[in-house]
Amino acid sequence: MCEKTIIANSGDIQITQCNHCRMINIWKPGVLLSFSYTQFFEFVNVAKQLNFDKYHEFGPDGNRIVMLSTPFPDLCLKFSRAELYDFIHAMDEAVYMHKVYEIIHS
Repeated sequence: MCEKTIIANSGDIQITQCNHCRMINIWKPGVLLSFSYTQFFEFVNVAKQLNFDKYHEFGPDGNRIVMLSTPFPDLCLKFSRAELYDFIHAMDEAVYMHKVYEIIHS
């Protein structure tokens, strides 16, 4: 069983890591994404390149959203501008805290 440590919390996004199985989990309402450390850092780099103003589209409800592909071809995440900001902020915080935990546990 994983012992989860919260390494980021922004809006409705929580990011946890397990030092035993070396997985990072992104918790978003209704979705749980699991990554190895390497996969997570690659995903962060892709997500940070998503420019809301350049790539927005309109969802079925008429609101502006952006879509973020995941490593799973049939699964995309959708974000409003505020949700995308929270998501990127949480991932930046997680990267920082991951580095802190690596130093502490080394």
